[in-house]
Amino acid sequence: MKHWKNFFKFYILKLRTVNIFKRLFVMFIFVTLLPITLYGILLYNKSSEIIQDKVNLSISEALTQISTSINEKIEKVRNDSIEISYLEEIQDVLINYNDYNERMKNKVKIAVTDKMSKKYVFDNIVSEITLYTLTGAKLNVYGNNTFTVNLKSDYFNEFLDICHSYNGACVWKAINHNYEKRIASGVNNDRNYILLGKAIKKKSDGKIIGYMIMAIEEDKIRNIYEKISSTMNMQVFIIDNNDIVISSADLNTPVGEIYPNNNVLKEIQDSHNITGNNYHFAELNTMIYNFPIEQAEWKMAALIPLTYLQSDLKIILKNFLLVGFIGIIFGIIFTLAFSITIISPINKMITGIKSFEKGDFSLKLVEDGNDELTILTRQFNKMAEEITQLLDNIKMNERQKRKLEIQALQAQINPHFLANTLNTVSFIAKLKKETSIETIINAIIELLRDSMKNDDSLHTVQEEISLIKNYIIIQDYRLMGKFDVEFQISPQILDFQMPRFILQPIVENAIIHGIEPSCRRGLITIAGKCKNDQLIFSITDNGVGMRIEELALDSKNNTVEKNSRFSGLGVSNVNNRIKLMMGDQYGLKVLSEKGSYTTILINLPVITKNPISESREEHHV
Repeated sequence: MKHWKNFFKFYILKLRTVNIFKRLFVMFIFVTLLPITLYGILLYNKSSEIIQDKVNLSISEALTQISTSINEKIEKVRNDSIEISYLEEIQDVLINYNDYNERMKNKVKIAVTDKMSKKYVFDNIVSEITLYTLTGAKLNVYGNNTFTVNLKSDYFNEFLDICHSYNGACVWKAINHNYEKRIASGVNNDRNYILLGKAIKKKSDGKIIGYMIMAIEEDKIRNIYEKISSTMNMQVFIIDNNDIVISSADLNTPVGEIYPNNNVLKEIQDSHNITGNNYHFAELNTMIYNFPIEQAEWKMAALIPLTYLQSDLKIILKNFLLVGFIGIIFGIIFTLAFSITIISPINKMITGIKSFEKGDFSLKLVEDGNDELTILTRQFNKMAEEITQLLDNIKMNERQKRKLEIQALQAQINPHFLANTLNTVSFIAKLKKETSIETIINAIIELLRDSMKNDDSLHTVQEEISLIKNYIIIQDYRLMGKFDVEFQISPQILDFQMPRFILQPIVENAIIHGIEPSCRRGLITIAGKCKNDQLIFSITDNGVGMRIEELALDSKNNTVEKNSRFSGLGVSNVNNRIKLMMGDQYGLKVLSEKGSYTTILINLPVITKNPISESREEHHV
């Protein structure tokens, strides 16, 4: 039991490596098509047996009627031979043949012809009747005198001896042209006859007084079965007890000779002795039918190829295959339609999982059913919502963490104390009339006041530009007017909201690492505009430039940030802050050419009001 359990477990795991559609298709084959196919084969075989039996029965009935018809004709000829043999004219001419002249002989012929004409008005199968005396004299009493049957002497004497030995019983013999003498030199009349011969006895004492031979043209018998033979593709022939061919539908089979196929003769003998039926299957792929012609002790045989018997079965098989093919097509269509209802939701879930792998958590699958896959889809959507919420919480926590870090940094400097001290220095400089010192100190004070505000709060673009100008004043004094600054700010964006200290680190980077190392006079261009519902700033300097890899926007790898001379926020810090506050689709982009220029593009969303300030005001109220 354990062995079988492990066996099934192994193959179940093997099946799990095959996709669902192939498994469903194989299941359809075994569960649906296999039983239908087996049932169809059994039905076809049973139908074959029934149709074959019906065909055999039909052929048997037809051949039985033919054999009966031949029996009746043979019996009629036999009875006529007995009746004619006892006619007064026949008895007298055989007894007193030497006393008969030609006129008297002709009178006998007229009497016999008149008798035969009355008997065979519509069906005259006897072509001639010839009398022979005991001395061998010949007298034709019916038929054409010119072309009478003229047996060779050996065959003739043998035939009369047999008739004599039968003592008045009918003797049947089939002959062909080889049995007859030629009419003239070079002339060979090809014709087949069935001869009925008998000894004629005297009515008074029963002594044999002569012989009578009645000739039946073989085609008269053959015409009875020739039509059915050609219609059903049968080979029909009649043989006697010595296997001599009496009649045959196959003109290549010689009448009067032994049937040439010994295997067929053996099958005919077996069918009569063993089966007791009128037909049986032979080993020759042939059906053999055997019917006795009792009146002449003949056997009528019919050979039918199995291909003919199975011709109707081929039509059935063709129709069966056609119906089966159509059934398979519909089955495959049904399987495809059925499998789509399973595979399609699974593929959608796979697509959702792959989207999750790529960081897209906005995908929501359609719940358009009420099955197990719909339950899985519903759970997947719920999981996606929970993961999205969890990531939002993580981002919020990171933002809070960053805020606390900045606040801690600001607390270390104690900017309030520093601002008060600088106010004192500014007041002294003013008293001393040191305008340059006063200007620098006032600029520093403004910068400190902005840094003391919440880092996450937003202010207007105009306020950000004012902050930049204060910073530029300080750096201009420090570098003794080494650079110029050009502002290209669109007036329509001045009231838009943006995070604090976004532009200052970029300008600081341009001055310290672009203008200051350069030997030529510097120019910094600060541009701002609104394009495609986005706020875009560009800060370009004509300093020494850099390779892009020298300014990594990841703060962990940015060596430039460590040399920042003001707040320590750095360019990469600005990029990270923008992405945390606004989303991953916003941030910085660096364009630079070594020894020529550096441009930093800043991409921000358009914000007309400060959402943080609004939320605080609502909370305060």
